[in-house]
Amino acid sequence: MACISGVDKFRIQSEGTELTARPSTINVCTATKILDRLHREFTEKYIAKPSSPSTPIPLGKTVISDVHQSNPTFYLRNQPKLPSFFAESNDGQEINRFNSMLTADPPKTQDDQVYLTTVHGIMNGRYNASVDVKSFNTPPNPQNNLNDPDSFKGLYGLMNLNNVIETHIDKVINGMTGSEKTAQEFSDISNKYKVRREIQTTLDAIASRENEIYREKFLNLFLIIVGIFLIGTQLVNKYFSFGSIGTGSGGSLSGNLFTGFGLGSSSGIFSRFGGLGLGSSGRSRVTGMFSNNPYSLSTR
Repeated sequence: MACISGVDKFRIQSEGTELTARPSTINVCTATKILDRLHREFTEKYIAKPSSPSTPIPLGKTVISDVHQSNPTFYLRNQPKLPSFFAESNDGQEINRFNSMLTADPPKTQDDQVYLTTVHGIMNGRYNASVDVKSFNTPPNPQNNLNDPDSFKGLYGLMNLNNVIETHIDKVINGMTGSEKTAQEFSDISNKYKVRREIQTTLDAIASRENEIYREKFLNLFLIIVGIFLIGTQLVNKYFSFGSIGTGSGGSLSGNLFTGFGLGSSSGIFSRFGGLGLGSSGRSRVTGMFSNNPYSLSTR
């Protein structure tokens, strides 16, 4: 029923402050109560009827019964079986009635009375064991006010309540502004705020992406530096490995200073380019310069 000013209490949010209905907030109070009821009718979980009449009912629980056949939750979630609903077996188990109809082999359709009754109950919030196809396909007349709260039932009732609330919001805005022109100005301000919010969201997204790009560039630069360092270290170890100075056949200068710049027969920093070693083979370009040169003193 509709709220009474000074008597009924309501909350805009579930955890918000409890308010007392006033002449200016009666419709808000009534709308919240309708929404609370619809929420319960769409989501409430029932329990099976106790086998013994003396068994106490748990606090906050509701025993399933014929009266709940009008609520969408009776069909949409797992609920205890009810023998009075199309002769369901009384085995104490639960059933998801709508899902069972869709997964049956073959699935239930409008040709089945149980399907018509089920979908009619979900959409209209009313139980009709003999609803026909014409009534099944005909939605109820939409409400245009909150004078009859109990008429908002099922999915149709939820949609109609949303439409009525939107109408009341428009009335409140027009009443606050005092003129259609002022109302338009308020609407323009709201639209401008929405645009600014979208611009801010876009800028935030761009800034976030730029930060990602900068981080990626820094990481790449860091990896390049690390790579240069590792390669440089290998080159130093290869060509600048300082150890002992040797001159033997396999000796080295400072542990083969510039590895391949030794004085051995097979050494030489430029050995890969023809050899610059001073080995005993006499084939390097330095030794060959004097031993095989046609302008040497021995052949002059």
